[in-house]
Amino acid sequence: MHKYSLSVIVPCYNEEDVIAKFYKELLSALDSISEELSSTEILFINDGSKDKTKEEVLKLESSKGVETKLINFSRNFGKESALLCGLRECRGDIAVIIDADLQMPPSFIKNLLETYKTGNYDMVYTKRASRPEGLLRKALTRLYYSIYNSLVDVRIEPNVLDYRILSRKVIDAILEVGEYHRFSKGIFAWVGFKSTCLICPFEERAGGVSKFNLRKLFSYGLAGVVSFSTLPLKVAFYLGFVISLLSFLYGIYMVVSTLAFGNPVKGYPSLIVIILFMGGIQIMILGIIGEYIARIYEQVKNRPQYFIDSTNKV
Repeated sequence: MHKYSLSVIVPCYNEEDVIAKFYKELLSALDSISEELSSTEILFINDGSKDKTKEEVLKLESSKGVETKLINFSRNFGKESALLCGLRECRGDIAVIIDADLQMPPSFIKNLLETYKTGNYDMVYTKRASRPEGLLRKALTRLYYSIYNSLVDVRIEPNVLDYRILSRKVIDAILEVGEYHRFSKGIFAWVGFKSTCLICPFEERAGGVSKFNLRKLFSYGLAGVVSFSTLPLKVAFYLGFVISLLSFLYGIYMVVSTLAFGNPVKGYPSLIVIILFMGGIQIMILGIIGEYIARIYEQVKNRPQYFIDSTNKV
């Protein structure tokens, strides 16, 4: 029987309340598949937590046959940077990405591995059957995925999670993507390879609060669209062309109407409405262009996505 070298990547930000419980459940899950593993490592990526996440991880007791490591960032660089760091640092033949908040049950790793073992897939990812959120957030989520999938060539399933198992081939492909502003859900889909989806049970947070509010989710979603589609720029061009054509035709109508029929030119209110409308369209188009230019600016500076402050073995 073939045995796998497994890396478990755990991005953390202000998770002091759940680290101990998560680690216990994770070790239990890994113990249930230990006969199928040749080696196991757990990588906690501490993304500049402001609480005692670092201290809680260092208090964990090591387990036989499991190498546990803590990587501390110099500051908070964001979850995307933590995921990238974990993929760069992991040494396993396969890797599992999982959050520490226990909304993604560690016991489900066994299901991921069972599906991966069939040899039919290079990546097995998860999604929730439903989202236990308010009506507004559910509606906005559905709207976002609908807009996103209509704009990009590579579709993302609604409610998809980062919780997944990846082959070394997929990991290496992801690491070749040199984007500064990373949208991992899009990158996972964009690199291709054979993949399948499993429905993952949802659990309530074991502690702490969600780090993503609507503003952060909006910024993250916008980054996804800009990173994988130039269609907004084309829409801006077509919109400008249509408005210019309509304005030209309306101008001809006004000239003919005034000279041929003596109709007076429309008054001040209509002129103000047109000016404000055109101004709003111009600002919106400039904003779209600005998003792309800003990403070019960030990319060409070639700054590192993160800095590691320290690395500790648990």
